[in-house]
Amino acid sequence: MSRSIRPRHARGPLGALLLAAALTACSGGSADGGGPGSGSGSSPGAEPRIKVTPQADPARAGLPLDAYAFDKDQLKTMQQAQDILTDACMHRLGFSSFRNSNTYVVTGTERGSTGIGLVDAEYAKKFGYRNGALPDRPRDTKKQDPNEAAALFGPQNGAPAQPGAPEGGCSGEATRKLYPESGKAGTKLLDELTQQANDRARGDSRVLAAIGQWSSCMRDAGFQVKTPWELQQMEGTRWTGPVTSEEITAATTDVGCKQKSKLTDTWAAALTAYQNTAVEKNKEGLDQEKKHLDEQVRTAGKVLKDGTA
Repeated sequence: MSRSIRPRHARGPLGALLLAAALTACSGGSADGGGPGSGSGSSPGAEPRIKVTPQADPARAGLPLDAYAFDKDQLKTMQQAQDILTDACMHRLGFSSFRNSNTYVVTGTERGSTGIGLVDAEYAKKFGYRNGALPDRPRDTKKQDPNEAAALFGPQNGAPAQPGAPEGGCSGEATRKLYPESGKAGTKLLDELTQQANDRARGDSRVLAAIGQWSSCMRDAGFQVKTPWELQQMEGTRWTGPVTSEEITAATTDVGCKQKSKLTDTWAAALTAYQNTAVEKNKEGLDQEKKHLDEQVRTAGKVLKDGTA
């Protein structure tokens, strides 16, 4: 008996488009060479040449655009500084027991995933598709004091502003102190190029062919799924409560089929190629953004040292 696994909620037309493309792309393009229109990658629609090589740790493999983002230690510094500044503001407004809880957020690389979903076999065996190291922990259902919420984020749902609170609440104040340029992390170009590279990799004929092979492998194992995202998107719908043997089986089979079809390695090779092109064409702008990030890390380091920005 086959296991027909479907997400409860549709996530837009992407899955259908990928399926349609995969069905037509399975016979087109070499994994190691170029697909249709490949070569130097100089024309807008060309696919760059890629060399598919085994990835020892695909969930944590470096990518070209990583050099222009916060590294793990820098991100930790920024998060700690955000908490310190937010807490100080909240205490100033009279919420003496408040502690910000956003430090050490779980990132994609810590959950064994890449842009094509789960890829870490050991993670799959322990946690299935769950986001976080404790997937079956009970959720904190404590309702936040509306006055505290107003102080933290500014007026919420028609509630009045907390007296003395800065614009956007204490969270907004902390963000402006850490990111004085625009109140944001200042990675607009990096974010745009990262998304563009991901989109191009998703539509690459070599990736789509590997998705088709992955789907066949999953079907042979009893899972009727067309794209990896169908399984990954079930967190919070089908995959709820304690991790079940069904989820572990689905997750480990998923990772195994990605390895067998070389989908994981093909994705990494294609994404690296598209990111390299993005860096070559936008290096000056990326260098400028990286300079701003480094300045922000220095500001955050000062906060950690003496508590002020």
